[in-house]
Amino acid sequence: MNKIKTKIDSISYYDDMFLAMLPIILCASVVYSRRVILICGIAAITARVVDVAMALLLKKDIDAEDKSSIIASITFSMMLPVSIPLYIVVVTVALVVMIGKHVFGGKDVYPFSLAALAMCMAAVNWPENVFQAVRPLTKVNFWTGEAINGVSAPALIKLGGLPYISTFDLLLGNHPGAMGMSFLLVILACGTFLIVNKRITWHVPVTFLVTCAIFSLLFPRIYGVSRWYSLKYEMLCSSILFFSIFLINEPATTPKNPKAKIVFGFICGIMTMIFRYFGSYEIGGCFALLLINATVGFWDRLFENDTKESEIFNFIKKNRLATVSENSSVSQVKIKKVENKVSNNNFNRNQVKNNSLNSNSVKNAKSKDNLSYTTTLDIISRAEDSIDEVEFSTQTIDMNEALKDFEKYSKEGK
Repeated sequence: MNKIKTKIDSISYYDDMFLAMLPIILCASVVYSRRVILICGIAAITARVVDVAMALLLKKDIDAEDKSSIIASITFSMMLPVSIPLYIVVVTVALVVMIGKHVFGGKDVYPFSLAALAMCMAAVNWPENVFQAVRPLTKVNFWTGEAINGVSAPALIKLGGLPYISTFDLLLGNHPGAMGMSFLLVILACGTFLIVNKRITWHVPVTFLVTCAIFSLLFPRIYGVSRWYSLKYEMLCSSILFFSIFLINEPATTPKNPKAKIVFGFICGIMTMIFRYFGSYEIGGCFALLLINATVGFWDRLFENDTKESEIFNFIKKNRLATVSENSSVSQVKIKKVENKVSNNNFNRNQVKNNSLNSNSVKNAKSKDNLSYTTTLDIISRAEDSIDEVEFSTQTIDMNEALKDFEKYSKEGK
């Protein structure tokens, strides 16, 4: 059942992630031309073809519901400039899906973020193409990607300059940059959609963003202006918001425990800022994420006891069970107080209670008729023997049948 639920959650995650990505693709296609759709389509087709080819090569069943490679390829495409040559997209996606995913076992078991791995691979091999910044609303050749380039705000900050971009343009993405990382208002709306639908939790993105903001405030890179002014450009010009929503929340590469997620987001934020400040590339967050991905298992094991306690508590609450303290091997059982009223010639009212799970004692029944003390003890003894033969589990005892037997034995006792 857990495997089925995990599979359903995984499918829903990638479906909603694609829905969240659609508005960004549409905005990018308006600002940077229809070539955005061409790049995303080629990346997705390449990823799917490699998935099928690897399944056939490894003699495995083709998983029609596996969309992890497609989403990773589209996410990778959104971090590229619209002028990127198509062969770079095809080669990078193909290698990452083969090496980064199927070599490690395939869907949901690969240790590194596929989109981050693809971006790092492309940046190392083709930096002059990957870090171009195309001016928005300019003409772009559909097939070759030839366009008018500009200087991106992160590159200007890294060189010690001050980007003169209004806050309004920063929020709308009206400045040179990659295809999908600068539409901050749209990205924020997409992140809210994913959190509300519980496809991602707040732990990683919020912790990551707060950590990056504090780091930027304490160690500003833009001199000659206030710390808050430097913070604004550091957070709004970069890919940090896009990174916090679409890269570091992938189920296969993110811790499962909430406390581990907070630690993961904090360390990822620190490492991202360090790579951005001292690294050679603007997308230092991708290199930082690959490094932190290797420690995911450690953080889950560190908070493993908390996870088990939470699962046990939820199981007990769901099944209305109470802890049996005397014997740890005994199933944890909670028996509700049962009170049945029976009116007949022999009894006015019998009330049966379970005072203690350890002693399994039963109160003596009161009756208007004078039953002998010996007969009553004999009946209770038989009832205790019957209860001892019943396994402690979530099974229930039919109290009506028990009372009928009690009445039957009482009559025979007369």
